[in-house]
Amino acid sequence: MINSVIIGLLVVVCVFSSELKNPKSTNDKISRIVGGHEVDIEKAPYTVSVQGCGGTIIHDKFILTAAHCTRYSINNGSSVRTESNYRNQGGNLVKIKKIIAHPLYSKFSWTDYDISILELEEKLNFTKKCQSIGLPRQNQNVEDGSLLYTYGWGVTQNPQEDSNKLRGVEVPKVSQSSCNASYTGKITDQMICAGYTEGGKDSCFGDSGGPLIFNGSLLVGVVSWGYGCARPNYPGVYARVASVRNWIDSVING
Repeated sequence: MINSVIIGLLVVVCVFSSELKNPKSTNDKISRIVGGHEVDIEKAPYTVSVQGCGGTIIHDKFILTAAHCTRYSINNGSSVRTESNYRNQGGNLVKIKKIIAHPLYSKFSWTDYDISILELEEKLNFTKKCQSIGLPRQNQNVEDGSLLYTYGWGVTQNPQEDSNKLRGVEVPKVSQSSCNASYTGKITDQMICAGYTEGGKDSCFGDSGGPLIFNGSLLVGVVSWGYGCARPNYPGVYARVASVRNWIDSVING
């Protein structure tokens, strides 16, 4: 995965429940959800596009995305696109004031603690197409097999599908032990895996930074890395939001 995947997509209601890809981004390289379907932004109003990556609205002034996106693609002064079904048109553009990468994210690892927060220059005006989403409690778990949803403008691997429209796909949560076996020990407690054993459905290049959603209301993961896209026995790997919830709160409230 480390040599196979690029960077991609970005994405606050407070909801709690019990248990609850190398980088997948693009700088206008091909990027789509694999095995999914078109989704109207009103169905995922917390999803945003930013500089070839995705992100999630977690507050009226803050966006959560992947740290590898802010390392390679997103800069201070870049704009976040909200309220649009399209990656590069429509909706509203809001400039980024500040980028805060997790302090334990390292250029030597690229995959662990793969989370950054984008502070916006102005507050978002929440509408049907622009909403924040809830976050899990610190270290809250997601039960294995739970169906999760991910959204983005990443690679579809199907030339007949419109690459610029928002797409979504449902994938089951994979156990840490199974995922760690697939990736030969590279999975940490800061990661969560989702996908089908037979492959066929996944986030992909261009989806990095985008959301992984539980129960339609809780942001449990951020698209991070994986070995290729939708390959059998290689689920997508996402940054685990619950592992850094306290840090997120310290940034937002600080």
